[in-house]
Amino acid sequence: MSPAQPTHPAAAPPDVVLPRADGIALSIAIDRETSTPLPDQLVAEIRRLIAAGAVRPGEPVPASRRLAAHLHVSRGTVETAYAQLVVEGFLITAERSATRVNPELPSTPRASGPQSRPPQVPRRRLRSFVDLRPGFGGDNPLQEPAFRRAWRDSLDLDPGPIDALGQPQARWAIADHLRLTRGMSVDPDDIILTSGSRDGLRLLLTTGVDGAIGVENPGFPGLRQAMTDRELIPIDTAHLSGAASAHLGAVVVTPNHQFPHGTTMPIDQRVRLLEWAQAAGVIVIEDDYDSEARYARTVVPTLYDLAVSTDAPAQVVHIGTFSTLLTSAVSTGYIIAHGELGKRLSRMRTALGPAFSPVMQSAIAAYLTSGGLRRRISRGRRRIRAAEAVLAQIGEVPGLVHEGRTLVIETSAHTAARLRTDLAERGILVASLAAGWSADSDVRHGIVIAHSNVEATVLRQALETVQSMLSEAGHR
Repeated sequence: MSPAQPTHPAAAPPDVVLPRADGIALSIAIDRETSTPLPDQLVAEIRRLIAAGAVRPGEPVPASRRLAAHLHVSRGTVETAYAQLVVEGFLITAERSATRVNPELPSTPRASGPQSRPPQVPRRRLRSFVDLRPGFGGDNPLQEPAFRRAWRDSLDLDPGPIDALGQPQARWAIADHLRLTRGMSVDPDDIILTSGSRDGLRLLLTTGVDGAIGVENPGFPGLRQAMTDRELIPIDTAHLSGAASAHLGAVVVTPNHQFPHGTTMPIDQRVRLLEWAQAAGVIVIEDDYDSEARYARTVVPTLYDLAVSTDAPAQVVHIGTFSTLLTSAVSTGYIIAHGELGKRLSRMRTALGPAFSPVMQSAIAAYLTSGGLRRRISRGRRRIRAAEAVLAQIGEVPGLVHEGRTLVIETSAHTAARLRTDLAERGILVASLAAGWSADSDVRHGIVIAHSNVEATVLRQALETVQSMLSEAGHR
C-alpha cells in the first residue's frame, strides 16, 4: 500500500477510517512521511475523535488486531497507542471486554448536543385522557388483529413495480370500498393515493388551481392549515347567489359533516352548489371528512358522484382519508379527479413519487378487501347509537344543542376558554367552537364534543363532568 498523503484530519481520505464492530466508519489519518512516530499519531487521532464526539464516553474502540490490519501497521503500534491513552485516562480496559472510551469523561459540546442520543420512543400505552374532539378518539386500530394481520401479510407480498399514483391493488380496493360504503362508482384509474387530506389538497393547489379559495364559514378548520399561503374567502354554501366569485379558483366544502353540528348538506343544496360552481367556473373540492360516522341508512350522494352520474359540467375533486378511521399515525388518503384536471394531478404525483410506502399500501388494500375496515365502521356506528342512548339518559346539559353528529355548547369566549382548560386538567379534551369561523365577525364561542368517540361508560362520566362544570360556571 502506498503511503498516504499528509491531510488535515477532517479531510481524511474515505479509505482511511477507524473501523468499528457495528459497521460505523470514523475518519483517522496516518502520515508515514512525517517524523512523528506512528503510535503518537494514533494517540492524537483518537484524542481528536473523542473530543469531536465521534467516539463517545462508554463506546468501544476497535480491537488492536483489527485496527492494525486496517491501517497496515503492526499490532504493537496500536497496543502502544492504546496503553498511552489508558494512562492518560481516555480509554479503559477490562478483562474479557472491549477497550472503551472512559465513561467518566465529560461529554464535549459537540458530543452532548441534541443529536447525541436517539429520542426515547415510549411503548404504546393506554390513553390517560378522553378525547372528545371531532376527528380524534375512537379505539386504536393499530392494536386491531385484522389490521395487524394485514400489515404482517403485506411484508410477505411483492408489491410489484412501484406506481407513483398508488399500487393498482390499493386503488382497486379503495374504489371497491367506496362502492360498498358510499355507493360511489369510481374508476380506480381516477384515484391517486396521498398521505392524507392535506397532502391531497396541497397536490391539487400546486397543480393549477389559481385564485382565492372559498371556505365554508363556519367550517371544519382542518384543511385551512394547508392553505395558509392562499387567500381564503369565507362563503355561506346555503346562500351562494350573492357569493363573490370573481377571484375564486376553488371552494372547499365538507358536505357530509358540516361544522359545527356535523349535519349533512341536503341534496337540493348540493345541486345548487354544483350549478353555482359551473356558472362561476369554480372547482369544487369535496372533503369527505367523517362520512362513515353515520347510523342512518340513508346515504346522500357525494358531490363527485352527483356530478359524474348526472353529467353535470361542474368540476369536482373528491378528497378522502383513512386517518380519521385509522389514526393520523397511518397517514393515508386519496384524491379522485377525472378529465384534464385528473391528468394534471397524475403528472404531478408521478413527478413527486409515491405519497407513502408501497408496503403500507398493500396493508391498506388487504385490510379493505378482507372487510376489516367495514367491520371497524360498523363498530363505530354501534358506538354512535350507544352515545345517543347515553345522551337521552344523562339529563339536561346546560346550553346543549344537538342537531347532528356532534354536541355544541355555546358560551362566552371567556367561559369557553376556561371550560376547555378545566376539562383538559381533568383529562377530557374538547374542541373550540370559535375555530370554525374564518372571519372576525359573527364568531360564536363555546365547545364542540364528538360524543361517539368513546364507549358509553366513558362518555357518561365525561358528560357528567361537563354538566357539573357548566352548572358551576352559571351557564345560561
